Amino acid sequence: MTTFESPIGNVPKPGQDVHLVRWVRSADGWSSETLLCTYLGCTSDSWIVDSRGEQVSLARDEWSQFAF
Repeated sequence: MTTFESPIGNVPKPGQDVHLVRWVRSADGWSSETLLCTYLGCTSDSWIVDSRGEQVSLARDEWSQFAF
């Protein structure tokens, strides 16, 4: 896995908490799924985060930063 030193779009600094969101289809229509995690890095395709002590790779085309 190759991580990028320079930001791709608007990404947080490594070690910073980040709130990610994605939309999922359900029987009732669409609903959001959110994840509060710690940003570790990214590739062109994935967010690399720590979620509850586990390193996770999330698809960037599915997950976006949640804006308040």
